[in-house]
Amino acid sequence: MQISERIQLLQFEKLLEFKDIIHFSTTRTGGFSKNHLAGFNLGYTVGDESKNVTQNLNLLARVLDIDKKQMVSPKQTHSKNIGVVTSTTEIFPNTDALITNIPGICIFVRTADCVPILLFDPVKKGIAAIHSGWKGTLQEISKHCIGRMQKEYGTQPKDLIAGIGPSIGPEVYEIGPEVIELFVNHFTLNNYITPLKNSDKGLLNLWEINHQILIDSGVPKEQIEVAGMCTYSNPELFYSARRDGVKCGRLATGIMLKDKK
Repeated sequence: MQISERIQLLQFEKLLEFKDIIHFSTTRTGGFSKNHLAGFNLGYTVGDESKNVTQNLNLLARVLDIDKKQMVSPKQTHSKNIGVVTSTTEIFPNTDALITNIPGICIFVRTADCVPILLFDPVKKGIAAIHSGWKGTLQEISKHCIGRMQKEYGTQPKDLIAGIGPSIGPEVYEIGPEVIELFVNHFTLNNYITPLKNSDKGLLNLWEINHQILIDSGVPKEQIEVAGMCTYSNPELFYSARRDGVKCGRLATGIMLKDKK
């Protein structure tokens, strides 16, 4: 990924090749939030003052050269539900991925260790923003999202460009035996989990498993970019729920088809 100036937005090199979209993953640098949320918190539900979050979102919009009113995000619940966005006034409860083919609508998801995934179909001009924590990954939400893009827009998986954004890394994401059992039972390949010595726990590689789900869904390997940036291990750059608790700040990852001039 490349780091832009000002508020340190991250961008995927593969997606930067396309001039008809804008996209981003935020960091915690810059912004108006204070104390343990210091920086660029974009979550309204973590105890921050609403005015701080609104100022941060307005700043993000200015940097992207759009209006905050163009931005749409779902109310995430670790589901596999997908919202089809047709206007900026819609609300999406119990939803963890958004898709649209309408220029000028910036769709984004919020994360604080979970995996954000962006999809772009340069042929049919469809986009997706996906929130995939361990529950969403277990439900293969990105596969369902691709299926919905096929249904709604005629997307062919072979055409998709995908970015897997900053999230908790495989060297630190410890899970217990109950979650290990769920993954072992669901996925035929079990090399996503590294057992910990003298323990019934293991380390889960969310990056690789989401990467493989995209490949299994028909996205060519060479069209997938994995940021490989760990939110837990970089406290100066990212918020992390596992490190700082569930009331930590929230990052945002989003994408928009540019308005046709």
